[in-house]
Amino acid sequence: MIRRGIGVQSFVSAGVSTDADAQAFITAAGITDATQQSAINTLVTDLKGYSIWSKMKAIYPFVGGTSSTHKWNLKDPRDLDAAFRLVFSGGWTHSSTGALPNGTNGYADSKLNASTILTANNTHITYYSRTNITGVTSMDIGAYGATRFQMTLAWLNNFESDQYNFSTGRVSTTISDTRGFFVSSRTNSSTHKAFRNSTQLGSTNTGSSGNLPNAVFQLGGGNGFWSKREVAFASIGDGLTDTEAANFYTAVQAYQTTLGRSIGTQTVSDADAQAFVNAAVIEDQVQATAINTLVTDLKGYGVWTKMKAIYPFVGGTATTHKWNLKDPRDLDAAFRLVFSGGGTHASTGWLPNGTNGYADTKLNPSGLINANNISISTYLRTNTDGVFCDIGASTNATTVLYQYSIYARLSNVAYADLGSQSAGRITYANTDSRGHFISTRISSTSFKGFQNSTLKATLTTLQTQSILSRVLFLGAMNDSISTIQFSNRELAFAHIGDGLTDTEASNLYTAVQAYQTTLSRNV
Repeated sequence: MIRRGIGVQSFVSAGVSTDADAQAFITAAGITDATQQSAINTLVTDLKGYSIWSKMKAIYPFVGGTSSTHKWNLKDPRDLDAAFRLVFSGGWTHSSTGALPNGTNGYADSKLNASTILTANNTHITYYSRTNITGVTSMDIGAYGATRFQMTLAWLNNFESDQYNFSTGRVSTTISDTRGFFVSSRTNSSTHKAFRNSTQLGSTNTGSSGNLPNAVFQLGGGNGFWSKREVAFASIGDGLTDTEAANFYTAVQAYQTTLGRSIGTQTVSDADAQAFVNAAVIEDQVQATAINTLVTDLKGYGVWTKMKAIYPFVGGTATTHKWNLKDPRDLDAAFRLVFSGGGTHASTGWLPNGTNGYADTKLNPSGLINANNISISTYLRTNTDGVFCDIGASTNATTVLYQYSIYARLSNVAYADLGSQSAGRITYANTDSRGHFISTRISSTSFKGFQNSTLKATLTTLQTQSILSRVLFLGAMNDSISTIQFSNRELAFAHIGDGLTDTEASNLYTAVQAYQTTLSRNV
């Protein structure tokens, strides 16, 4: 809790007062936000717990959202050149996510001279980048003199770390993503390593170490090489072992996560959600949090165990959209999607092209699901008319198992089939194909269709058809002869599983709608 009063207050968390070093920074920077105060306090205590704090000469946590809060050195929060607080020059954009140089003249002077403050062959620098820009020449952090001590996250398409001789002291490797926590460390005259997050980049450099440059470290550019990568953390100090570099990432990533701005595969609380986040390499914190909440909500509603496949369509690419949340293994047996034909993958979901695009679930309900205990659903973001199947399969005219919204055959009517087409179809008036459509059968005489949380139709006709033996497709109908009825409606969620009661169907919609709302794509 925060002790309320006038001015910056002392932060107390779980009965433990703020670390004195953290409090000194909080006071100097005028940090009044409770979450930011907590993040700083935890960062300091984590670094001390990992025995890294004493190795730091300067730590720039970029908290508070303004140039006046971003300038402070966490190790020595005095407003002095001798305390290595930053002096910003040129164009910068300061926000809650960090500080963004303009790429033309923006830089920050640390006032920390490499040759006078650091010890040769025992040095490190770090830069937490929130921007992915390759194919440019820029220096993100460095001291550039007769020798070089610098790190660039993409010199053209190469990551480069110089300590201290660019010809014999460099670690270099091709890189495709300049986001994350980058560490450059030298622990002796023949060991120079670089890391992105907890993974080593390139090979260890064992060449000549060179000499520390007689130059001051700058962030965001220098010597004519200007960066446009937003920085959310940076540090300068003594060399770090592999273990220390990994622990440093853990501490900094936890700090960024608390502030809601972390980059890299996220850490979430639920083990099943974490397995999906890891498999799909979800590096956006909002997306990871949305997945975690979706899983915990489904479990809380008692619906999770009824699911055979859940497709949350998160991450914006075919690679992230393919995964089954219930079993995130890259196997046909795990029912991950295989996309075919044309379609568009975006942060809002997957949009098949309506002519040849579909996704094969590899899920054959025969032997897996009971004919009279089954549910399927799709969350659609497009309002279009046409003979479209959004999820389905069929074997012949009287043996079908699919769900779709249809307008061309009977205007303003939605169809759903679970079982025999003649005895297992529900229809209902519908003028909008957007929303969460759920079809569920819980007995041979109870088949219901929902749009969002509204019960649209009920069918009590006796269903005697055996379960379909054909793999379900998304975005089209897997017919016995060919793939047909291609959809052009964007999918943002789909599931296949056991039957749902009215309450469970309503709760499923509540969970899914909350998920879509978190991702700012709800309809």
